[in-house]
Amino acid sequence: MKFVVDAFGADKGEEVVVRGCVDALNLKSDLELILVGNTDIVEPLLAACAYDKSRLEVIDAKDTITNNESPTVAIKTKKQSSMVVACDICRERDDVDGIISAGSTGALLTGAIFKIGRLPGVLRPALSPLVPIGNGRYLAICDSGANMDCRPEYLAQFAIMASSLMKAVAGIENPKVALVSVGEEDKKGNELTHAAFPLVKATGVNFVGNMEARYALTGDYDVIVCDGFVGNVLLKTIEGTALYVMRSLKREIMQSKKAKIGAFFMKGAFSKLKNQMDYQKVGGACFLGIKKIVVKAHGSSSAEAVCASIITACKLKEKKYIEETASNIMAYKKSQQAAAQSEAVAE
Repeated sequence: MKFVVDAFGADKGEEVVVRGCVDALNLKSDLELILVGNTDIVEPLLAACAYDKSRLEVIDAKDTITNNESPTVAIKTKKQSSMVVACDICRERDDVDGIISAGSTGALLTGAIFKIGRLPGVLRPALSPLVPIGNGRYLAICDSGANMDCRPEYLAQFAIMASSLMKAVAGIENPKVALVSVGEEDKKGNELTHAAFPLVKATGVNFVGNMEARYALTGDYDVIVCDGFVGNVLLKTIEGTALYVMRSLKREIMQSKKAKIGAFFMKGAFSKLKNQMDYQKVGGACFLGIKKIVVKAHGSSSAEAVCASIITACKLKEKKYIEETASNIMAYKKSQQAAAQSEAVAE
């Protein structure tokens, strides 16, 4: 398997991307990488690392796309940026299975759609991060920001794509899929969720109905489906709540000698909890519905997180995620067409 990696974009610089690539190569003997970035920076960093040099290709690209630029304008005009060059390689080379980048989310999505292209039948690609919920389990939130306004049929496809994602990455054979709403009853929600409910139910995924947001992290669900606005707000709320709880706990512990003593004896439990909730170990979020594998690493990624993102891409390739998603989307599309024809005949 072979992936192209954008060397730019990480907040901590090219060093963490280079180290992440080297770690991934040392972990996966069947992995090959193409690293795209400024060779004046990348090559000296690689020279200090031990790895199989026959499995890493470096391609020069001096320009970069920042988070402050318009994604569409940047992708169209910055032809020599690392992300555009990486997307072009991904599109043009049949031996390349996908792309990993810690750069601008909007630019990566734009490049993925317009340069690599959508899978046949996919209406809108979606962004699906994996949120750690403890005990080695994850929750896929789809969509988490790629599509702020959605039609009901988009949500049905999100359910199909995210269900396939959890099968590939988490090894869950029949992921539980829920629709985010304001209540668990079938009739609860707004116009979008009312219309999406029967469509998601008809997809063939393991749909368990509506879900209130407060139950998202209980472990009762593997995939939750919503429009990108709701998903992004939910994701940021989860992140903010986790930070608040940790800060509050630390503050209370530091105010009491007894609490400090108790915290000392609970140090192992705290460390275990921190590791379970550490996004750096999860890897990046996946853009679903693209012809090739696209993984968006967090901008603040460490070398460990970059490596984890590459390993996530490897899992998707090994489990033939793209092929399964394409097959499931086309099967659903045909079933919907057949249902529409039956209704027309009945009328």
